[in-house]
Amino acid sequence: MREHKVKILFFWGLISTLTAIYFLNTNQHLEHTNQILSQSNIAHKKLVTNERTSYEAINDCFVVRHGLCNPAEFKEKLQVLGDEADELYNQISLLDKQLK
Repeated sequence: MREHKVKILFFWGLISTLTAIYFLNTNQHLEHTNQILSQSNIAHKKLVTNERTSYEAINDCFVVRHGLCNPAEFKEKLQVLGDEADELYNQISLLDKQLK
């Protein structure tokens, strides 16, 4: 009877240890995925802010000022915003690849 209890306790300990290891690995994977998604969320927020700024610049130049803005300054501002957007798109793409 005692040997039977020892075997049951041994197998119970083995099963619980394996289950704990499985959940530890799953938890680590989920934490890594969550970290990547958080970084992606931050990059998307920056991209939305960048796009809003671009549209505000276009609105300011063509609607508010009726197209009477300085073309060189306008072009430079949109170029800088476009470069920032390209960088953010690349960052989002890299994060997306990491998730896959």
